[in-house]
Amino acid sequence: MTGQSFARYLSNKVIDFDIYDQSFIDHPNAFSKLPDRKKLDSYQMVYMSPGINLRKLYPGNELHALPYLTDLDIFFKEDTSFKIGITGTNGKSTCCMHLNQLIQGSQILGNFGMPLLDAINSGKEYSIIELSSFQLEKMQQNDLDYGVLLNMRSDHLDHHGTLKSYQNAKKRILQSKKSTSENDPFLLYKEIIGKPYQGDLLHSHLINLPHRLEACTPRNGLQAINDSKSTNTDSLKYALKNLPVSAYHHLIIMGDPAKEQYKNLRITGPSNVFICGKYSESLAEKILHQNKFIFPSLEETLKYIKSLQQKSGILFSPGHPSGEDFQNFEVRGNYFKLLVREIFDD
Repeated sequence: MTGQSFARYLSNKVIDFDIYDQSFIDHPNAFSKLPDRKKLDSYQMVYMSPGINLRKLYPGNELHALPYLTDLDIFFKEDTSFKIGITGTNGKSTCCMHLNQLIQGSQILGNFGMPLLDAINSGKEYSIIELSSFQLEKMQQNDLDYGVLLNMRSDHLDHHGTLKSYQNAKKRILQSKKSTSENDPFLLYKEIIGKPYQGDLLHSHLINLPHRLEACTPRNGLQAINDSKSTNTDSLKYALKNLPVSAYHHLIIMGDPAKEQYKNLRITGPSNVFICGKYSESLAEKILHQNKFIFPSLEETLKYIKSLQQKSGILFSPGHPSGEDFQNFEVRGNYFKLLVREIFDD
């Protein structure tokens, strides 16, 4: 999405550009062969998508002397709204969404929401920007009016290499004009706006994100919880800790374990743990639970659960990014909800 927003931005500016992407891109100036130093030197500017891992692509530091910008850098230079950046290992999307409901005239951008380059001077007074460690790592300088660092846990070690490098990237948000670690949206509102919130909303009124501890109940009354946005083990632990034991009997885990590079994970709470998908074998070696079952797919897992006498209470909290199983956590969560309806609606 960021790459496509770059293409729209450059086209609108009437700037000629090439596109490099490892995947096939249907564009006359797109190529999938990595540019060497000579080709890189032929460009006036490189526009960088957040997920690009420079350490892996250019271990010889070929980009060191080459000017490059991110969409965040461009947004800082061209947009006139009050810019609020929110980051953290977990909870940043929820914080953005809750704050957006409180602040009138605000928009959600960045890692969650509309691409930054599509929202430059959109007329909104406040821009609430969810920022990943990838974006913070690559931005040239921090021009945020207000920065929020919610928390830091072990995450994205496959990209950053070490926990310290990951933490250093996250901490760049503390270089904002003002910064905090507060996570209560009403207190954040007071700090940003300068006065207490005086609207009609309470904490209980704030709408939560889809795919975050989202109840999905088919017609037969089965209690199923879609927590597909759980893309790291800390988020999985949060679900297990905060849901009552009566809410789930079966836990389903899946996804690529490379991101955190942990040795093992002990699961307590659910009676059964189901591990499925393309990474099930490697996950099964790391997950510690007395009743764990391995299946090649999410569909086969749910069909097996249906065959059991004890069906009630399914928690789908993968604890890992989608990897090669699904395009992203949204697709994964929607597929889970579809399967629950198809398999258990009887």
